[in-house]
Amino acid sequence: MNDTYINTTLIIILICHLVAIIVAYKKGKSTLIIPYLNMVMVIGIFVFWAITIPDIKEHNFEFRELVVIGLETCILIFAFYAIFGFYNKMPVKVINSIGFGLHLLATIGLLYYMLAFKFDSLF
Repeated sequence: MNDTYINTTLIIILICHLVAIIVAYKKGKSTLIIPYLNMVMVIGIFVFWAITIPDIKEHNFEFRELVVIGLETCILIFAFYAIFGFYNKMPVKVINSIGFGLHLLATIGLLYYMLAFKFDSLF
């Protein structure tokens, strides 16, 4: 796997985030597209994490890894709350917006990092 595939994937994810922002802006309120996007992002992160962990013979959880897993779990729970009908509650909107913003910033940061440094292979 080279960096072209990763760059393409990150650009597609960034476009999905921008489309979600445009749809939410045009509707004038928060829509369910943001919780769905949060859910897909979190599930993707968990799948990637589950795939890469078995490659490590002895895995010790670091504090930052536990914080990220806990934060992503919180975002997933609140995304499910929004999807199953509690999208009008203020805490659900706030957590979904924070999660969306964190995912957007992480995607932009990863894309910048991948475009700034050229790799021959990632794994």
